[in-house]
Amino acid sequence: MTHPARALVLTALLAACGGTNDRLQVSGTVEIRELELAPLAAGRLARLLKDEGDTVHRGDTIAVLEQPGVGALIAERRAQARAAALRVNDVKASEADSARAANDLARAEPLRSRGIVSEQQFDGLRASAAAAAARLASMRAAPSESAAANAAFAAAVAIRDQLTVLAPEDGIVLTRYADPGEALAAGTPVVALGLVRRPWIRAYVGDRDVAHVKVGGAATVRLDGVQDAFAGRIVEISPRAEFTPRAALTERERADLVFGIKVELDDGDAGGRVKAGMPATVEIPLPR
Repeated sequence: MTHPARALVLTALLAACGGTNDRLQVSGTVEIRELELAPLAAGRLARLLKDEGDTVHRGDTIAVLEQPGVGALIAERRAQARAAALRVNDVKASEADSARAANDLARAEPLRSRGIVSEQQFDGLRASAAAAAARLASMRAAPSESAAANAAFAAAVAIRDQLTVLAPEDGIVLTRYADPGEALAAGTPVVALGLVRRPWIRAYVGDRDVAHVKVGGAATVRLDGVQDAFAGRIVEISPRAEFTPRAALTERERADLVFGIKVELDDGDAGGRVKAGMPATVEIPLPR
């Protein structure tokens, strides 16, 4: 038997045994995270800008809903906020008028005792000061009214913004759940987005080997049809045992208890070569 042939036989035997003394070898599948994107407010789906299979980038608009009267409500609240802001400016003018009237009255007090200012003039100054103080008191609520008007305007704008569905991450639209013209409640998914740039591998470790696997431990991932190996890290170990998934392993191994593990790649999607559903082999170094 030639040397290459012997190497192939040895490799096959090691794979069947699930690894060697210094490493554990398990099978798995590439998975991706899926996000269901939904509006935060109820409305009618006016525009759907992305469809199944479309690539989207973070911040892209996926869908736009409409709600009758939102535009008019925003215009009304904007006008109220502007009017309240003008009243705040009027308060400053009233403060100046009240201060001036009070000063005029204070200066006239000694002049009245000396007969320079008549009682009629003094009474007029006192009335003006009282009127200015009353106007100022009536307008003291303007700043709080302005704050309330601005808050109401911001709330109306927030409703409009909640009718727009944006992509939170780069990905691909996997499923479309709604069509333009449909009335949707708040929280009803419009599309499902797959985060293809952040794939991970779901694999299963036997109950006899799970004690050697640690969260944060290094792993090497090999994909069918891809020559290169990828460095990864174990980020999750299931806290509960389960029976081996029926489609994953041999008839004998199906009766074994296993623990699911999650392995993330250090290089993300490794240049787009890692695709959801690809079979993977995970090699985990064992402590000596």
